[in-house]
Amino acid sequence: MALTAYIDQFNQSFATEQQCLSFIYDWKWPNGFRCPRCSHSAAYTITTRNQPLFECSKCKHQTTLTANTVFNKSRTALRKWLLVLFLVSSSKEGIHAVQLAQLIQVTYKTAWSMLNKVRAAISEYDERTLLDGFVEAKLEVYMKQLHPTYEAENKEHAAIAASGTLPNQSSSYFKIKLAKEKGIARNRLSSSMEEAFIKDHVHPELDQLTINRWYVNVPNSTATLPQLAKSAFKWMNDYFHGLSLKYAQSYLDEYCYRRNISYDHSCTPLVHLLSLCLSNKGSATDKPYWTDSKLSAINKRYIERQRIDWSSMFNPASAIDQVI
Repeated sequence: MALTAYIDQFNQSFATEQQCLSFIYDWKWPNGFRCPRCSHSAAYTITTRNQPLFECSKCKHQTTLTANTVFNKSRTALRKWLLVLFLVSSSKEGIHAVQLAQLIQVTYKTAWSMLNKVRAAISEYDERTLLDGFVEAKLEVYMKQLHPTYEAENKEHAAIAASGTLPNQSSSYFKIKLAKEKGIARNRLSSSMEEAFIKDHVHPELDQLTINRWYVNVPNSTATLPQLAKSAFKWMNDYFHGLSLKYAQSYLDEYCYRRNISYDHSCTPLVHLLSLCLSNKGSATDKPYWTDSKLSAINKRYIERQRIDWSSMFNPASAIDQVI
């Protein structure tokens, strides 16, 4: 599906800024306004701003639709934010800041900041999500050099590709995590790297854990984890033309997120990503604001209201690189 087709799909449901505001209101307060401080259900609405301001009629606390979300205090129109989420979640390749700046008519700095905030929400969700069941992991090499001289090997970085399952789900959940300590990436996976990965990303009550601690890939192998890492590293190199280690992890999280959510047909990609961005911002160990039951109900209501043909959105063609 071409980029223009995605935009047409989006415009069918969100033609105006007011429609976006109403949509976010229904998501944040599906049963009507609720004060975040005292839980009172009545408020005065102040409409002299770009976005309405709600003042609790009991405790006088003021809040907005975007408070405690990734959109908080942003001067960018909410409709542009929703389009970003739509493209990040639903397209095969995602979108980069140069494309986005041209598409929604903002500066490159603003476009990059918007994408960075969305990736941060994805990364926080991934940090909360622990691999369970039968977990498999393997050492891989990020920024692999063609000629592994001593100088070249110092540019490489160890990464761990892993798969497992989540509670009440049968499909695999994938992660690719860069090692937090520096070393020769092609050496055997160190015990400290292994322990750090298990502590941060593996559920303590898993069924079984298998780790391949050596970077050895059989030529023409179709094994899942090596292919996952290879495709992710190639996407980062070809689409973004190389990334520094400072930001590489968030791009890997985005890649794995898009793959993971494509297997979950109980929820549309946009609905899931929007739930992450509307969640209360907190530490990675905080419980997500949207429970599975609430997310499922909102997902159903959203599809019924918006009437988007989602059957074409789960496996879109790779045509996102067209720049408008």
